[in-house]
This record gives sequence, structure tokens and C-alpha cells, in this order.
Amino acid sequence: MRLARIKHSGTPVWAIIQGSDVFKLEGNPYNDYSRGTRLCALEETRLLAPAEPTIIVACGLNYMGEIRHLGAAIPQEPSLFFKPPTTVLDPGVEIPYPAITEMLSHEAELCCVMKRTARNVTEEKALEHVLGYTCGNDIGMMDVLKKDNGVITRAKGFDMSSALGPWLETDVDPTNLSIKGRINGEVIQDSNTSEMLFSAAKIISYISEFMTLRPGDVVFTGTPENGHYVVKSGDVMEVEIDGIGVLSTPVGPKAPQQDR
Repeated sequence: MRLARIKHSGTPVWAIIQGSDVFKLEGNPYNDYSRGTRLCALEETRLLAPAEPTIIVACGLNYMGEIRHLGAAIPQEPSLFFKPPTTVLDPGVEIPYPAITEMLSHEAELCCVMKRTARNVTEEKALEHVLGYTCGNDIGMMDVLKKDNGVITRAKGFDMSSALGPWLETDVDPTNLSIKGRINGEVIQDSNTSEMLFSAAKIISYISEFMTLRPGDVVFTGTPENGHYVVKSGDVMEVEIDGIGVLSTPVGPKAPQQDR
């Protein structure tokens, strides 16, 4: 099933998309729900990020192609970092080019949105706690990452750096999905989630060993080879995942430097 968050009559609501029609979601997406009355046509809808996270957890160095490309050591466990909820960016919304960087970067990723509280869940049971899957763009500032000696807080935790969308798909196999990243229509990343070193289930289980994931929380599962591609104002970043859809994020003008 295709679940979405939309702006309807000025209010964010959950909806069910079937074909070109949008229906009201009756109930709670994190519990029991059903299809309600038709709200509008999809083309008339303003889509919102399909998640309401209290925290976002991201996994780095998780595709063998990217590991080989960077010449990095193969991680023995998932390499994780956090992104705050203020990083969430709705699909199709322009991201201002941050004033503090000259190297804004694009990373195509499969993201999991949690349905149930997950604490100490096994890898075998982990995906039972997932509401659905969506496209993610883990936008970064590569020069800031270098300046901060590899500390990720500023480089990946800045406002609007977690583009998500366009919606959730509840019935896809996260272990075998084609994933592409494009800049201005040119494919710069082309892989499959089968290339992951650690599966989505493994990552969720690993996270749940030390912290609780709550309904609506988001897990980024890593980017394939040729991530960190630097973009400029006017570019359009796209993430396409087989069975889910296309997430588009335009890059806006350089944001003004604040007075200090």
C-alpha cells in the first residue's frame, strides 16, 4: 500500500494513494487503518515528508561499491550517526544552499520509517516494526566535514538536510531494490540494495540494542558508490528507488551569511 502525508485544507494528514487518487486514511498509520473517502487527485496534492521522527539514525559506509571507491576499511558493524528532526525536508521543496559551505553534496538512500517501538529486536523480527520504505537524500557539506576533522554533526545535521519522499511503500522487499541518484537528469549513482553490507533489518536490530526507535522515526541505510556528489545552485537532485518512486530536491540560491 502507498501511504502519504499531505497538506489538506491547510492541515497535515495521512492519506492512502491508489493510482491517481488520494483517499483519507482512517485510523492511525502506526496501528490499524483503512481507506476512507476520496480527498482529491494526486496532481492536486501537496506531499509532505512521509515521517514524523523524534530522531533520524543514518548508516554510513554500507555499500561495497562505495567502500571500494573510497578505499575504506570494511566496517565490522554498522557505522551510525544521528540527524535531528529539524533536518526533515518535504519532497519537491527547494533546499537553500547553506552559507557555510561550497560543497553541498547528494546521497541517494533507502529509508525505513518505523511503525512500532523497537527495543532489543532481533534481525529476524526487525522489519515487522517498519511501517514502510521511502527515498531519502542525505544532503551533506563535504568541506565542513573536512574542516571538522570528520565529525559529522555540522556536515550532516544542518536544517533541511534529510529530504524524504515522495511517500511510503509498505509492500516492497528492501533487500532487492534498484536505487539511482541523478543530478539534472544525469545518473550519478546506480546500484541495488542487495549491495548493502548490512541489511535494513540488521541496521534496525543493531540500533535497537542500545536505543529505542519510536513510531515515525527514520533510518537511513547508506548510499551507493559515487555519493557525496557536489551540487550547485540551480541543480535538481533526484533519488529513484524501484517500487517506491522519485524524490526530487531543487537546490536554491546561496543563503546569506548571518551577521555575527
